[in-house]
Amino acid sequence: MPTRIKGCKGFTLLEMMASMAVLLVIAGGIISVINLSQQAYGRTELKSDMYENVRGVAELMAQEIGQAGLVSLPTNPTPTVTPAVVSNSVAQTVNVSSTTSMFNGETLLIDAGPSEEPVTIISVTPTTIQAIFAQNHLAGATITALGVYPTGIVPPGAIDGSTGTTLNLYGDLNGDGSLVYVRYVCAPGTTAAPGTLSRSSTTITPGVNTISASQNLLSTLVPNPNGTACFQYATTPVNGGNSVNQLGITLTVQTNEPDPQTQQYATMTKSFLNMEPRNIMMAIELSGLQLTNRLQAQPPNVAAY
Repeated sequence: MPTRIKGCKGFTLLEMMASMAVLLVIAGGIISVINLSQQAYGRTELKSDMYENVRGVAELMAQEIGQAGLVSLPTNPTPTVTPAVVSNSVAQTVNVSSTTSMFNGETLLIDAGPSEEPVTIISVTPTTIQAIFAQNHLAGATITALGVYPTGIVPPGAIDGSTGTTLNLYGDLNGDGSLVYVRYVCAPGTTAAPGTLSRSSTTITPGVNTISASQNLLSTLVPNPNGTACFQYATTPVNGGNSVNQLGITLTVQTNEPDPQTQQYATMTKSFLNMEPRNIMMAIELSGLQLTNRLQAQPPNVAAY
């Protein structure tokens, strides 16, 4: 005989529909929370990338601004006079082991000890320099560089001078004895078509007046608030000219993509004010002490760039 179990009943259709409705509400809430969390993460990532890009560029610029105006020659090996030099009141051409970072008008220190003397280059080739030597020098006498460049940051108003959108600087920027000219160009765009901050680096070589191609460091540049220039300068008179004693940099960038929630681009303005180029500050101090023989002339290439 079949046994009937009392109280064992299935779900009614109404109960099933109510359960599904509750589950859908819970699932929708969970999906909404996950979606908001993903949007918040994406927003944070966009802003973090924007900040990291600007910070990397600022560190590079700060390093090169600090090095601007540094005078030096390669030290591995140190350049030398290859034959012996006999003193003469007339300019003579002398063979040297290397003319890297040498240029017309530069003052060099020849030899050491009692025979040490400064000479000013009249002309230079890849293997020779022409100058007036007042001392005798043995073969192998060392050659070093003197002083600093007062115009290591090319001052506004000079030929090829820096501007609010262009920063020109030169010197031993890499700390390896090579004379390098660097140009930063700030070209802000719009939100729809952001602009760029580009950089070119050119090794200064006598007779070569072509600047190297530039590369973009930032590609999301937009105008600064209140029309503030990208580069701001303070100058002071030095040895008949001007030197940049303080430099300010202001950059405004936007995120690479719009905010996933608002669909608007986030922007950030970073200002780096009162950046002091230490070598140029040394030039200002030397000028104040009347030690103008330590102030190097500007390489001819700089005006040609």
